[in-house]
Amino acid sequence: MKFNIILTLIASAIFFSCAGDPTERNGLALEKRKKVFMELRMAEQKAGREALKSFPKPGTEGGGGVMFRKQLRDLQMKYWNEVLDSNDVATNLGDSIFTEGIKNKWAQEMKKAKKEAKRKERKSH
Repeated sequence: MKFNIILTLIASAIFFSCAGDPTERNGLALEKRKKVFMELRMAEQKAGREALKSFPKPGTEGGGGVMFRKQLRDLQMKYWNEVLDSNDVATNLGDSIFTEGIKNKWAQEMKKAKKEAKRKERKSH
């Protein structure tokens, strides 16, 4: 019986020492990951707009599809690195944060929150 109590205490100690903030991943809080995700999304959109300005419509003669895709990828990497640097996030975490945001539909969540805030603001005036 004493052995079971000791075993239970050891297991509890191990469990509680490993349990941290469930919203923290890779040393980043959930809100920070969401912020970085939204900024990465905006960086991708910015890169797309910028690359499209440089080329005529893709798929048409002189469209430069290969060059367009290379420039798009270069711009995406440039803007992603700017976002990650400005938020003090390691470069290798960008993909995992972006994937987590897509998987958990953070963009839709943010849109709903903005709509709710606008609705509440209109009602208060």
